[in-house]
Amino acid sequence: MTRDTPREPRRPRGRPPGPSRDPALRRGEILDAAERVIATAGTPITFAQVAAEAGYARTAVYAVFPDLPALVDALAERHLEGLLAAADAILAQPLPVREMLRAIVALVCDFVDADPNLHHLLMQRLQSDEPDEPGVGVPAHHRPLFTRLSEWATEVFESILRGVRADPALARIWASATIGAILMSAEDWGRDPVRDRAEFVDRLTAFLWPSVESIGGDRFVGPIDPPGRHDPEPVRDRATRRPKS
Repeated sequence: MTRDTPREPRRPRGRPPGPSRDPALRRGEILDAAERVIATAGTPITFAQVAAEAGYARTAVYAVFPDLPALVDALAERHLEGLLAAADAILAQPLPVREMLRAIVALVCDFVDADPNLHHLLMQRLQSDEPDEPGVGVPAHHRPLFTRLSEWATEVFESILRGVRADPALARIWASATIGAILMSAEDWGRDPVRDRAEFVDRLTAFLWPSVESIGGDRFVGPIDPPGRHDPEPVRDRATRRPKS
């Protein structure tokens, strides 16, 4: 090549030039790439890793997710949709509340067990650039998996407490304690499964049950109205199997 020979223009990094990709498709590709990074490299993850795996420039990833917590929240939404649907299906069965509790303990343990790296990422305390309240300017801190499951469990406990005419203000405390115990116990069991899985679930249920029993959980059978239902049915009294008045 001589000094006068024009050089070929350098190709920009990321996807080759062409028609812009559908935003929903790009979002899905980035989330798929993030899951592959989590599965192979573990946590924490970086935007650089996700962009490289997806074949995008980092600017393209930032155009979809403004920060890492936003990406992690999207991963949480993707996985929690199925988890919460399965939990609602348990609540819809005509089971004693203790049996429901055991089934939900087993369900959450299965989720943690299926992808420990993803569970670890979703349980991290992330700081978002978005404030907790508009205009306040204080960064939001949250653990997506714990937060979403606690919100769901709060509505379940509120339904039970209203059924026994107790103060529903206690629901959030019970929910946070219960979900935290399940998630952290399942994580610990996954690291060192010293007991049979069924025995572990039985023992964790037995540990959690007294608090549920203390608010009247032993008096009812399902179905319990799933969180978010617009026209809920009350939980039913075990003795009469009829809605409490």
